[in-house]
Amino acid sequence: MTAATIVKTGVTARPRRATFADLSVNIKVLLAVATAAAVALVVGITGLVSLGNASESAQLIYKSNVASVKAVGQVRYWATQTRTDAANQALSTTAATTKKFTDSVATDIAGFEAAMAAYRTSGPAASTDLINQMETLWDTYVDLVNTKLIPAGKANDLDGWAEIRDDQTLPVLTELYAAFTTLDGVETADAAKNAAAARNGYESSRTTSIILLVVGLALALALGIVVTRKIVSSLTKVTYVCDGLADGDLTRTTGLDTRDEPGRMARSLDTAMARLRQTVTTIEGSAASLAGASEQMTSTAAQIASSAARTSEQAQAVSAAAEEVSRSVDTVSAGSEEMGASIREISQNAAEAARVASEAVTVTASTSATMNKLGDSSAEIGNVIKTITAIAEQTNLLALNATIEAARAGESGKGFAVVASEVKDLAQETAKATEDISRRVQAIQSDTSGAVAAIEEIALVIERISDYQTTIASAVEEQTATTAEMNRSVAEAAGGTGEIAQNITGVAEAARMTSQGVAETQQATTELARMSTELNGLVATFRL
Repeated sequence: MTAATIVKTGVTARPRRATFADLSVNIKVLLAVATAAAVALVVGITGLVSLGNASESAQLIYKSNVASVKAVGQVRYWATQTRTDAANQALSTTAATTKKFTDSVATDIAGFEAAMAAYRTSGPAASTDLINQMETLWDTYVDLVNTKLIPAGKANDLDGWAEIRDDQTLPVLTELYAAFTTLDGVETADAAKNAAAARNGYESSRTTSIILLVVGLALALALGIVVTRKIVSSLTKVTYVCDGLADGDLTRTTGLDTRDEPGRMARSLDTAMARLRQTVTTIEGSAASLAGASEQMTSTAAQIASSAARTSEQAQAVSAAAEEVSRSVDTVSAGSEEMGASIREISQNAAEAARVASEAVTVTASTSATMNKLGDSSAEIGNVIKTITAIAEQTNLLALNATIEAARAGESGKGFAVVASEVKDLAQETAKATEDISRRVQAIQSDTSGAVAAIEEIALVIERISDYQTTIASAVEEQTATTAEMNRSVAEAAGGTGEIAQNITGVAEAARMTSQGVAETQQATTELARMSTELNGLVATFRL
């Protein structure tokens, strides 16, 4: 299964437009929080604006209405105070009180003018005509007070003061107070209007804030619900696949293709599930192959164990045989050494025999030279006959020894045995000749001519003996070299058989180690078979 196949089994990647579902969880949550924050911000700004408007309305009411109403009250107060002090001045009984109230009237007039100035600067709601009318009436009243009432009061002319008051000042005051009343009504109406405007502004701001708050909360709640459902829906699908994985069901997929964190997690989970299905399928096939391989391995291990056992037995048998051959070669080597010593001894004896034969030739020549004196030296001839007899016996003994040594040498001593046999025959012939000489010596005593002939024959026999002794010496030398070479070869053979025995022992040890390794291999194959069974059991728990 290729990587492309794995992707197809999970979520099929396809180009498409990015949607709200593709936004990351962080952005989605931040959108909901940002919406709520925006609502709070708008509501806060609206409240601040409302508070600002209320503050402006309050300031406007204070500046335009409260200050105006207060100034109107002060104007009324100073007008009333002027009227009162003017009456008190007329009613005063002493000059001091008269002066006091006269000064008070002047102060009241100044207070009225200050109050009017304050009213004009307070942003009055009354019209300019009304204010001008009120000031004109006030000026008329002040003029009457200063020119008529105060002088009448100073003159204690109460009747005249009362007549001026009733006829002249009271009508002016009536119109003035009517103007005050009108001014109060105008300012009160304006204050009511401003208060109503402030109330309307408050209610409008409150309504706007409530609407924004409700709409914003509804929008934030709706966005939160959408975000929550999207996240929970994705996580539910992921949980569904994970629950299936926990139950061994590898066939489930999320089917999500969004680009947010749950979508990427879901696609990764689908890919992991596909790869896990591939892995479990591969493990299932591998477990079957492992089971077959373990069975074949067990059979092969059994065959190897059997072959190793047979090899070990054969190696042990060959090792025993090699040790036996080594001992035999050692024995042959020892025998070869002994044969070499015997051949050296034979060589010495052959040299001695050659020397004796040479002496016999010399004696025979001397005997032949002095044969004419044989008659006078018959006694010496007897001694010579004894010497020849001794030489023949010694030669016979040497030939016997050579025959024995040749028999010991086996095949390599056959030629030497022939020579030894000839020497033995010659020794026997020498013995016979000696007997014949003995008889002939007796005959020599009677017939010198026959003795001379016999001595010549003896000379010929001795020459032949010398030749045979030379041949024996050469053969002995050759046999000595052959024996030395044979000893060297036997020594090398002994060393080779020792190495062969060691190698065979190593082979036997290797066979034993092989048997041990095969036993461990069989144990390993048994463990492999058990693991294969366990793998099959584990794979069986999954649904592919």
